[in-house]
Amino acid sequence: MKAIITTVVVMGFASGLFLAYVGDAGSGQQAEADNPALAMPVPAGSVRGEVLETMDSAGYTYVHVKTDKDKRWIAARQTAVKVGDVVQAHEGMPMPDFKSQTLNRSFDVVYFVDTIVNLSSAAAGSGHPGGPLPQGHPGGAMPDGHPANGMPPGHPSVAGSASDGAPAAKPADITVAAVEPGRDIAYVHANRESLAGETISLRGKVVKYNDGIMGRNWVHLQDGSGDPADGSNDLTITTQDATAVGDTVVVTGTVILDKDFGAGYSFPVMMEEAKISAE
Repeated sequence: MKAIITTVVVMGFASGLFLAYVGDAGSGQQAEADNPALAMPVPAGSVRGEVLETMDSAGYTYVHVKTDKDKRWIAARQTAVKVGDVVQAHEGMPMPDFKSQTLNRSFDVVYFVDTIVNLSSAAAGSGHPGGPLPQGHPGGAMPDGHPANGMPPGHPSVAGSASDGAPAAKPADITVAAVEPGRDIAYVHANRESLAGETISLRGKVVKYNDGIMGRNWVHLQDGSGDPADGSNDLTITTQDATAVGDTVVVTGTVILDKDFGAGYSFPVMMEEAKISAE
């Protein structure tokens, strides 16, 4: 009799495991049926994974994602997500040793992206509130109420460009005398090969400033020279010194060519480790 009871218990336990397995498999198939985006391959240059942890702060959403390759923190404009959701995003710009002042928390690395797409929200039927997805969007529908694309004010461009998305200021809007006549920002762009590795001084107006990113402050300087069409009116500068948009300053630093910070965030010419003097 005892042997019969044991056999029944074991069989019941095994049946429970089998039903649980079948239930889970059916659930996954149903999710893919409801949202074909979950069954599609991950686009090149993008990552997809399950949300392990998430938090909102100062207009950002930080998401800890388990992908098929790793676990990583991703941040973008505030997005409706919860633990267990499946999200997708471009690989983004890595920021090592990033500290969020509003969260009072440090991260080994955070990947900043333009948009986090909540594929689980799409499965629930909450698509984008209207209109097609922007060109180059990683796919899937954005959740209801998703804010406009783009990072909060002051965040560096994640697209990567020679000017880092600096505000377009026409040369006529800024008139600043060069430290040395003829050696202005346009001159640096035109003669970058011969200036590589040289320490120079430039005077200009700060048109964009981001502090504390990747252990340095980022400055965009313009002096009225150059052409906005090809970016020769703007120079990107890294420094440990502080400044502010609108300041007229003299910067002294080393000209660097083809600097690549990864994730497509590269500069054909820039100035590094500059000293800044306000005027």
